[in-house]
Amino acid sequence: MQDSNNGFATNNARPQRDVDINFIVAKVLGNWYWYVASVGLLLIAGILIAVFTSPRYTVKGRVLVTGYNSQGKAVTGTDESTILKELGMFSVPNSVSNELEIIHSRTLVEKTVRDLQLNVTYWGQGDIRYEEIYKNSPYFIKLLSLKNITDPIEYDVRVDGDTLKFEDENSDTSFKASFGDTLYLNYGSWVLVRNNYVTEANPKHQLGVVINSYNASIYAYMDAIEAMTTNDYVNIIDLSISGPTPERNEDMLKHLISLYIQADVNDQNRIADSTITFIDARLARVSRELSGIDKNIESFKKRNKLTDLTNDAQQVLQNNNTVTQSLADKEVQLQVVSDLEAYLQDEHNNTRVMPTTAPIKDPAFVETLDKYNSLQLQRQTQLQTSTEVNPNVKSLDIQLRQLRGDLLNMMRTYKQGISTEQKDLQSRSMEVTGLLEKVPTQQRMFLDFTRRQNVVQSLYLYLLQTREQTAVSKSNNIAPIRVIDEPIRGPLPYFPNMILIIAVAVFLGILIPSVIIFMRELLNTRIRSADDISNLTDVPLLAKINHNRSARHTLVFKDPGNEIAEQFRAMRTNLLFRLPETSEKVIVTSSSMENEGKTFIAVNLACSLAASGRKVLLMEMDLRNPSIYSILKIGNSIGFSDYILSDIRTTDIIRPSGIYPDLYFISPGLLSSNPADLLTRNKVQQLFNELRKEFEFIIVDCSPVGIVTDALVLSRYTDLLLYVVRQRITYKKQVNIIQALANEKRFKKIDVVFNDIKPIPGYGYGYTNKLKYGHYKQNVAFYKKIPGIGKVIEKLTK
Repeated sequence: MQDSNNGFATNNARPQRDVDINFIVAKVLGNWYWYVASVGLLLIAGILIAVFTSPRYTVKGRVLVTGYNSQGKAVTGTDESTILKELGMFSVPNSVSNELEIIHSRTLVEKTVRDLQLNVTYWGQGDIRYEEIYKNSPYFIKLLSLKNITDPIEYDVRVDGDTLKFEDENSDTSFKASFGDTLYLNYGSWVLVRNNYVTEANPKHQLGVVINSYNASIYAYMDAIEAMTTNDYVNIIDLSISGPTPERNEDMLKHLISLYIQADVNDQNRIADSTITFIDARLARVSRELSGIDKNIESFKKRNKLTDLTNDAQQVLQNNNTVTQSLADKEVQLQVVSDLEAYLQDEHNNTRVMPTTAPIKDPAFVETLDKYNSLQLQRQTQLQTSTEVNPNVKSLDIQLRQLRGDLLNMMRTYKQGISTEQKDLQSRSMEVTGLLEKVPTQQRMFLDFTRRQNVVQSLYLYLLQTREQTAVSKSNNIAPIRVIDEPIRGPLPYFPNMILIIAVAVFLGILIPSVIIFMRELLNTRIRSADDISNLTDVPLLAKINHNRSARHTLVFKDPGNEIAEQFRAMRTNLLFRLPETSEKVIVTSSSMENEGKTFIAVNLACSLAASGRKVLLMEMDLRNPSIYSILKIGNSIGFSDYILSDIRTTDIIRPSGIYPDLYFISPGLLSSNPADLLTRNKVQQLFNELRKEFEFIIVDCSPVGIVTDALVLSRYTDLLLYVVRQRITYKKQVNIIQALANEKRFKKIDVVFNDIKPIPGYGYGYTNKLKYGHYKQNVAFYKKIPGIGKVIEKLTK
């Protein structure tokens, strides 16, 4: 990126790390009092919540859906070997997924809410809080009727003997009632009932009652009830509900489970009732037909004076009986299937469950019939809460229509099979009949009557047995559901949980200040530590100068024992190593912008060099905003600009500083409207050539290089550029200028001075401990041990 002011590129030399983890850890440790205050306040808030919040409990119960047994029969409690052999499809198979939806369906929840009147809640003032008292209320309201109210009806109640006063603050109305009174109000009617187990003797005790609409309470409980299975391999349903009144939730779940079990029994009984009704109708018809045949046989025997069959036809008759019996069995089966087929084709029976008397044992038929009856039950259940135009009901009608077609097709196929078997048996019967041609006509006629009687009698016995079995099955019907654990609340409330509150308070008490500290550092765009500088540039760091707590600008002269004065001495030592040649004399101080302390660095560095006995010149070349002459209290009547613009000599603008004998000063002189033009004059080079001959070091305080080009113009006269970076003032992106200057080699040498370092909580001054007095001597002692340069050190540090 090309800077618009000075024209040099500001490419970063290395990847920038905006967040310094070590620095953040230091901030955390240094701001411990934030954490103590945060944790303390949150603990106090948590304790107040625990004290003034009603405890909430979780009520849990478990039921087992038994469904089919290992032989594939639904468990109904009757004898499999005798009854379920024929009636195995009476019970609808139970799917755990379906039962999960049924157990907290709106129908069951609504009946539970209405039976227990859960839409009415009772409240009372306790020692600390106003809470629901449920069965501990001295009175109850028995709703007789309730309109579809939109907002809850709330009453403040006071009990005075047998009289209760009800006040509605919302409508500003009040009334009194006695136990046993029936009240007719605009939203409905109810009876006031006394609780014989609770007596209220304090007429000032604050009580209350809230009447909600049935719909609001129903949907609230539907949302509150949780039904789930622990895994896919068990048929156990876990029921739970949470709230501040565990006794009411226990009663609610117990009643709900009871209704759920009874609903399943009712479904099974409905199928059995339909089957019994069908059999009773058939028994009446068959009984009349059998009675008629018996009378015909009796009349035939009387008319022909017959008492017994001849022994000659015994063997033939035995064979004939065998064939006749087989034909009778097929006739019975054909008759039953035909009756069921007629029943199923009758449109009046389209909404009824299918009787299960068919002798068809084909598994596909049994499964289809079972599914058909199950869908009929679902349709009847849906119609309790919706109409026939409901999409779900229409979907069930379509499925039922398809299943009826499938059942009819199966019956027709079964009838065709029976017809084929009948033809075979009839062929055999004709053979036997041929053998009976010698039998008297009376005997043949008697055999016809007997054959018909056997068919009808077999049908009658089959229907009678099936009806009895169905009745026994109904009387023993139990739901394929068993309660494992009665609903009961947990021993401890899940909220407020003091252990959890303390843990959350401690966690949030640590998290909140940490997030604040982290966000402050994440959003920080300024230099905070020496690591920030080293992460952004390869230019070496010459010195670190701590924060100046005094108003003095010349600390080296005024307070030579000050720790910052000692840091300038260490800076002087490092500087001597950076400029080992005697020809390297000109040092320019600059920065990215104003108020970074470049003038403070220039003045004290000059004082430190002069204090070591070296002849030093301090030049104020910040021609736009000069300040050194006022710090040194030296006039600005003549200076650099006067030298450039007139014919005065160099010695005319050099003046003693008044601080050290070997420290001299050149002021900026008359300020120009365009200082950059002055710095490009030829006399500038002449001035620096003369000054190099007279002084050992020339310290030049120049304008910020990040704003104007003055320092760049002086670069050809500069041996070392001291780029001042101030903690919490210099932006990180401005450090890129330093690297850009080094990459483009605008100056012979560049060093960074980290200025105004303030303690970082927990880590002291910028990741290092405060510089103690004597640190300078330790550095010198260390360098003196290096072979070959010991004498040089001694000479430089005199």
